[in-house]
Amino acid sequence: MAKKGEDFDFMAAIEAHVRWKVRLEAHIAGNGTEELSPEIVGRDDQCVLGKWIHGSGGTAYASHPGFDELRETHAQFHRNAARIIELANAGNTEQAMASLNQGEYASCSAKVKSKLARLSPELDYGE
Repeated sequence: MAKKGEDFDFMAAIEAHVRWKVRLEAHIAGNGTEELSPEIVGRDDQCVLGKWIHGSGGTAYASHPGFDELRETHAQFHRNAARIIELANAGNTEQAMASLNQGEYASCSAKVKSKLARLSPELDYGE
């Protein structure tokens, strides 16, 4: 099996998912510097983590306990991020912000980061 350092940077993936909150807050406030498309953001295979999950990570670790949970939670994270963008685009900024901070997005975000932190040493050292 590939080792963490050779194949995937778990800490970078955690940091990238932490930054999503800042990106979404800026989009909701209308002062974001990037265009966020719900169709693209909603896909779980476009970010570095998603490409790894659907690529070499899935190939190497599909049978690892917890990997399916990571895959599903990550997909939920992206679906919820897309929904926040849709709410913001429709002018529902209060609902978008509530979803970002207290809704399913917040829960999925915490779960993705937690699962990555737990899987990192397990996948680094093998089973």
